[in-house]
Amino acid sequence: MIIADDFGLGRAHDAVILSLIEERQIDGTSVMVDGEMADRDIALLRDLRADGARVGLHLNLTHDFGGGSPTMPLGSLMKASLSGRLPAAFGADFERQTKRFADLFGSLPDYYDGHQHCHCLPGLSQCAAALPGAGTAWIRVPLPAKAAGLWLNMRAGGVKVAVIAALAWRARTHFRAAGFATNSDFSGFLRLDDPDAVAAWLPRLMAATEGGLIMTHPGAADDPVQCDGHAAQSREIEADVLKKGCLS
Repeated sequence: MIIADDFGLGRAHDAVILSLIEERQIDGTSVMVDGEMADRDIALLRDLRADGARVGLHLNLTHDFGGGSPTMPLGSLMKASLSGRLPAAFGADFERQTKRFADLFGSLPDYYDGHQHCHCLPGLSQCAAALPGAGTAWIRVPLPAKAAGLWLNMRAGGVKVAVIAALAWRARTHFRAAGFATNSDFSGFLRLDDPDAVAAWLPRLMAATEGGLIMTHPGAADDPVQCDGHAAQSREIEADVLKKGCLS
């Protein structure tokens, strides 16, 4: 299953993702509900969902859309999480984002995941596990199933992969205890600030993954809205690889 993160980040990114779903080059996308999405794009994504696309909620606490919702840079969020000093407002905002998704799409998400994997951080994984949908929705766990997959993703994505995988292993316990299913395998870690590395490694990760969940971040280099630490050109490269069908 190939999933695109960050729908809702920017209008040009959204157009790319919708096109990839329409052409069946990806299986779905996760939505940042605080983005200023176009009504026509929401309607099209609803239709694609009705036709079988998976549409999830991309829980976000690190990208500031300027609407007053609580956010924090990833480094600060990790420190607050690991020290047990998370603001209570963050857990409540997971609930708000879930309600916003249901208002936009008419039902709960097919699955939950997190921008920069924030849903796997200590304290926040329990908040994610308390969200509605256990037994029907699933939660993404960014953890390769085998040592070989973990090593390949570490080569592609760097040492951060080991940290994220360790947090995900712990978070999975909370998700499953709450009744949520989780993905059986995972791949897609990349050095997103390095377009050349993305071009080199994404096809290799895809070719090595059979039957698991693959995270991607396709989009448009010329969209005015971009994420910190993610080169604009990397999004375009990911989209091009997917469009060429190199991953099937």
